[in-house]
Amino acid sequence: MRFINYVLALLCVALLYTCHTAVKVTETPPYIRQIRPNEVIGYHSPVQMRIAWYPYRNLAVKKKANNDWTVVQNDTMTKEGFIPVILIDYLNNTDSIWLEMNTDNETLGRLIKHTLMTEEPITKPYSSYFEFASCTRCHPPEVDKGF
Repeated sequence: MRFINYVLALLCVALLYTCHTAVKVTETPPYIRQIRPNEVIGYHSPVQMRIAWYPYRNLAVKKKANNDWTVVQNDTMTKEGFIPVILIDYLNNTDSIWLEMNTDNETLGRLIKHTLMTEEPITKPYSSYFEFASCTRCHPPEVDKGF
């Protein structure tokens, strides 16, 4: 009986030692990133966003005899007004683009983020722009980008 207790105690000690050693091997020391805003080393180019009101006029489209379509003014259908758009200007160059107000929030956020981070002016179609202005172009390969 004494031998069995001795063996069980030895197994418990071996198990505790093994578990304790495994935890120590996988444990990594915590770290803290200290950010010092007063020591900025540089800025990306500025982007200006504002709402612009563009005038519009509804016109009619009419089919011609040769199956071509033409735009004509139709006084009974003509409606005039103003439409708001998001106008994006790049202050360090002459490029600007306007985005429709019905651009969904996720796409708008991605466009703003990509143009600020990559300093590439937004172009349409957006799918091509996202491929060209990819964050993977700017980051060193060893940096984990999380996407």
